[in-house]
Amino acid sequence: GINAEYGKQWYQRRVREAVVSTQSTGVGAGGGAALYMAKYTLYGLALMLGPGRDKYAAAAIEVDLATIPEGKNAVFTWRGKPLFIRHRTAEEIASAQSTDVASLRDPQADTERCVNEKYLICLGVCTHLGCVPIAHAGDYKGYYCPCHGSHYDTCARIMKGPAPLNLEVPKHDFLTDTLVVIGKED
Repeated sequence: GINAEYGKQWYQRRVREAVVSTQSTGVGAGGGAALYMAKYTLYGLALMLGPGRDKYAAAAIEVDLATIPEGKNAVFTWRGKPLFIRHRTAEEIASAQSTDVASLRDPQADTERCVNEKYLICLGVCTHLGCVPIAHAGDYKGYYCPCHGSHYDTCARIMKGPAPLNLEVPKHDFLTDTLVVIGKED
């Protein structure tokens, strides 16, 4: 990528500078040039092998939930995975809260999964084999994975099918009622 190419060019310039420096200053400065070269060799290597700036930027995202209409599901990309944010209707909230948690395969209450009851925030990766479920589909009108038939409710809890677990809810914090930060590490 761009970072690797820049790192390579930068490293080559530094090596040339070190060689010229060694030749022009003589043997006494050879040790200093060697240290200089070693320092920038390691620095250049770290630039080339480390993650790019785009990876660091994708570590946490901030979403304005006011842009998602009630009853709709928005899809974002977060850390290379689909992220579902659903603005739930009053009927969807009531249905999710009235479900008997003890009867679920992966028992979690709606309040455990939705910090703000209006919004469900979860990864769009089926826990069976990693497919991407379809929103507003399936027997429970939550999410449906057509690959193997897993049905999730409006709280993204597994209700039917081969998936062993609910869709994952990433760490997120509400800054305001409609502004959320997803994936921010403490």
